[in-house]
Amino acid sequence: MQESMGMRLARHGVIVLLLGLVTGFVIGKFHDRGLGNAAHLTGLIGGFGMIALGLLWPKLQLGRFGSRAGAWMTAVSMYLNWLGLAILGGLGSGPKAAQGAVSGSMLLWDRAGGLMLAVAALASLLAALVILFGLRKLGAPAVTAHAIDAAVTAK
Repeated sequence: MQESMGMRLARHGVIVLLLGLVTGFVIGKFHDRGLGNAAHLTGLIGGFGMIALGLLWPKLQLGRFGSRAGAWMTAVSMYLNWLGLAILGGLGSGPKAAQGAVSGSMLLWDRAGGLMLAVAALASLLAALVILFGLRKLGAPAVTAHAIDAAVTAK
């Protein structure tokens, strides 16, 4: 189960990486190029990070539920990070935003992008905690009185 979740996470990492690459080609169309750059870099870094996590995933000490929950929280947080930044840079208000060019209010797009980023931050925090929990050591050798006596007499 862990191996298949790792492969799924790596696949989603490649998709986020591709989204970041495509965003790099259209940064010039964003009215806020700083946010376009942020979306581009978030896609690249997040994609490579998820690919690396996918390779690490089978080694984590997580149960079935923890593995699924952690993998999906990680993937969803990366998609929402990229999408929130892309929406803010492309559709929200900004220094060079054209009034009325996009359907709906720019304030609506600002709120939608901000909400996505807030949910992504929370999901990223929870995913990091799950991964940290999965990196714990299980079954560490117990120190017995006999081992302590042997160490003391050896000195």
